[in-house]
Amino acid sequence: MVSSYCSFYLGLGLTELGVSSFDSSFNFSKNELFMKKHLLLFIISAWVFSANAQNNIDSIPVRLKSFEASRTTNANKLDWAVVCFLEYAKFEIQRSGDGTNFNTINTFQADQLRCRQPFTYEDRTANGKVFYRIKVGDLDGKEYVSKITVLIGKVKGFDIASLTPTLIRSGATLTITSAGNDAAIVTITSLQGSPVTKKTISLLKGNNDVPLNLSAFSAGNYVLTSVNSDGELRTIRFIKQ
Repeated sequence: MVSSYCSFYLGLGLTELGVSSFDSSFNFSKNELFMKKHLLLFIISAWVFSANAQNNIDSIPVRLKSFEASRTTNANKLDWAVVCFLEYAKFEIQRSGDGTNFNTINTFQADQLRCRQPFTYEDRTANGKVFYRIKVGDLDGKEYVSKITVLIGKVKGFDIASLTPTLIRSGATLTITSAGNDAAIVTITSLQGSPVTKKTISLLKGNNDVPLNLSAFSAGNYVLTSVNSDGELRTIRFIKQ
């Protein structure tokens, strides 16, 4: 499709320049004509790519820019912001005790004007460690699910909130929630227990997003283990494609 558009507009462009591939009377040298053809081809290709990229962005009707959770004296507080291309968006606030099975605890709609402002929700019924996520979409059923964030409900400790994406090709993001400032050692091993990589990370109170470069890993199943300064251990499995 891109090639067809480029060929069509290239022909138009050369016609505007008074150049025809069947016209031997043009004044451009072969080198000049070669450069002009490829410059025009580059411009048209960039235009088509930009148009396709914009269409891909606009195909996501509403998405989250940020999502954070914090603990107050009487509640768990959720704060998030969105980018919205719709007149109305639907939000579902979901909660889980294990990070896998989620239940919707609140649902509401917001118009585009309201979506320009940040959102806040307070959960006053949660106890102990709680996982949260936001499901947001349009009224026709297209949906986007946020990353998972967790509140561990204690003064010390940490937990792995998520490792995304589920199927990893090159890079991934490990999200760890910590009750306070700390340090942790992250180790990745094969299923047979052979260590592949190890790194030490600093943790701040709240959510910590740790980028992982896994492009050199062979395809297969791996185990990620994180240990904090108190010796608490958390593990999660993932698949490298």
